[in-house]
Amino acid sequence: MQSIRRKLLTLLAALILPVTVPAGAQNLAKAPIIDPAYGIKAFTITIPAGWKFQGTVMTGPECSRVSFPVFRAYSADGLSEIRLLPTFNWTFHPSLPNFHAAGCMNFPGTLTAEEFLKHYEEMVATNGMSVVGPMPIAPSYQGRVDRTAQNMGRIGPGIHASATTAAVRVETRNGTFVIEQRLRAYVECRISSLTGPGAGGGCSAHVDVLRAPQGKLDALVQLVDANDLVRTPYEDAWIQRVQQTLAAENQQRMAQLTAQEQASSAMLKKQSDDFMATSQRNHEAFMAQQESSFRSSMNAANNSMNARTTAASDWVDYALDQQTVTGSGGTVKVSSAYSHTWSNGQNQWYQALDPNSNPNGVLPGNWTEDTKVHGNGQPY
Repeated sequence: MQSIRRKLLTLLAALILPVTVPAGAQNLAKAPIIDPAYGIKAFTITIPAGWKFQGTVMTGPECSRVSFPVFRAYSADGLSEIRLLPTFNWTFHPSLPNFHAAGCMNFPGTLTAEEFLKHYEEMVATNGMSVVGPMPIAPSYQGRVDRTAQNMGRIGPGIHASATTAAVRVETRNGTFVIEQRLRAYVECRISSLTGPGAGGGCSAHVDVLRAPQGKLDALVQLVDANDLVRTPYEDAWIQRVQQTLAAENQQRMAQLTAQEQASSAMLKKQSDDFMATSQRNHEAFMAQQESSFRSSMNAANNSMNARTTAASDWVDYALDQQTVTGSGGTVKVSSAYSHTWSNGQNQWYQALDPNSNPNGVLPGNWTEDTKVHGNGQPY
């Protein structure tokens, strides 16, 4: 348990370091993030006073089980926003090209922050985004990223750690308005110096997004960077609950392994005794029972994998500000900014927030309202 505590604190210390808030800064407020798994406060976020806030805690995918916060803070008029996206994780192995865990990105090796942002831009390019150019990184943020690499390097011997950061300015349109955004990322990677099965490594990419009407992004950038408003300080009580949960899970896994070993030994002895003492009919019945258990286990594994795939597809939709709907136009990805989507079967879609909105009789064609589904097309 002490080893788990040290590793978890090292990981969180790499992401969360204190900063100095300059005097005379805009009025700020504190916003809590409650972990739904425990019902307690996990993080305390600083946001501009008067802004609205939404946040939660997500459990990492198979390749990185560390929980992380996600949030969005936005101005009263909804035109300016600070958003911390879900963490992007991936693992890789030099001799296993398909070394890919459920819910994780499928990259074959390490990426710099600049390289990752290019991949991210390609993922969200369907939203009409255009890249203006790179943006500078604040020295305080760069220093925090540099210390992240140093802290990650202390996880254990034989681990080479790196952390890079980059930012770009992009533009999108909201109707006739131009919205400026800053996409900023830092990518931390860990590579083992071992060979064979212990080789390979993994990376995590952390992306925050600032949005503002044209001409107002730079002021928002200055406010966020001066106060490091994407910093996510954690609560000690939450850390203790996470440590207790991890320790309990490890004990449960050890108990299961011990029980499986004992059951396997008993089963092997019984098989040997039965082989010497029973007839071929009993042996065939035993083999039939084994086949039934195997099929049941495979069905359970497939059901579990389908559930994880569905959750991962919904997470990707959230990260890309999109939703998946199905209707007369088939199953498609559309903007998540609207709650109602209509299609006419002619590769045309109409979206609205008003539940009473109906394009029939206003737009040409026969329109039917689509149904929202999971990101992989599965119904809710």
